[in-house]
Amino acid sequence: MTKNFERFRENRTLLIILIIGVCSLSIRLMMEYDFDESALLYVGIPFAIAVALTFLIRPATENWKSTYLRLTITSLIVMLGSSIILFEGFVCVVMFMPIYFSVILLVFIIDAIRRYRISKNQSTHYMHILPALILISAFEGVAPSLSFEREHAVEESKIVAASIAEIHQQLQKPIDLNKPRHWLLSLFPMPYQIDAQSLEQGDIHTIYYRYHRWFVTNTHEGAMQLQLTQVTDNYIRTRIIENDSYIANYLNLHGTEIFLEPISASQTKVTLRIHYQRTLDPAWYFGPVQEFAIARSSEFLIEEIITP
Repeated sequence: MTKNFERFRENRTLLIILIIGVCSLSIRLMMEYDFDESALLYVGIPFAIAVALTFLIRPATENWKSTYLRLTITSLIVMLGSSIILFEGFVCVVMFMPIYFSVILLVFIIDAIRRYRISKNQSTHYMHILPALILISAFEGVAPSLSFEREHAVEESKIVAASIAEIHQQLQKPIDLNKPRHWLLSLFPMPYQIDAQSLEQGDIHTIYYRYHRWFVTNTHEGAMQLQLTQVTDNYIRTRIIENDSYIANYLNLHGTEIFLEPISASQTKVTLRIHYQRTLDPAWYFGPVQEFAIARSSEFLIEEIITP
């Protein structure tokens, strides 16, 4: 039996296919039971893959750099293979890669230290502490009591060379959607059509999105409905009443507030505040990433949409 197991371990291709299959099935089950937004997916799955690859695929006899390179390439194959099976888009893959390979690297370091201590006949009992902490952290978000603060607001301000009246006029004009954005924002789909007839209180603006998960195919169509709940000379508030765009897979947008403070006859301080709910865990990763993305979105909206 031991010989059969060793022979099985040496069949690298079969091992990779098996890991991809188990990984894809596990993710599908998490999606079925609404655990796909928890750290169980974003920390637990990478941890399980790293442990499986470290245990099942015999480490290279060459130096640690070659061993780590082989582990990284194999991990990438597993991730891409699972993504294809699950029809995931390139945005999901890009957003997942930093945390995925961080966990892979951490497990590799732990195993390398463990092997070194074994070679020196030193104790390895305490080496189980860090893997245990990683495993515990993977349960963040599986229940409300295991979650951190989710409600957030990001605010950006800029003094623009326009009066409040000119800004109101600008907000009622057709929007040019083909403007350069921050590289992170460029990963996400821009709306291809906006139905916005006026700037009257109670109006509902509809923003249409189209996202090709695989660049030209595997297309997702969606729309966001934005209601103007309060409109005055110095203040505009909106709320999202419906959102089935692809952006809704990453965060739950609540609405926006625009504050217009006159500085002079031709200058206005524009402050944009965006309210949203973080839906993805772990908070230590998705919290800063989403806050950064929302801040860059606010800057883009002020500079390219709100400013005449």
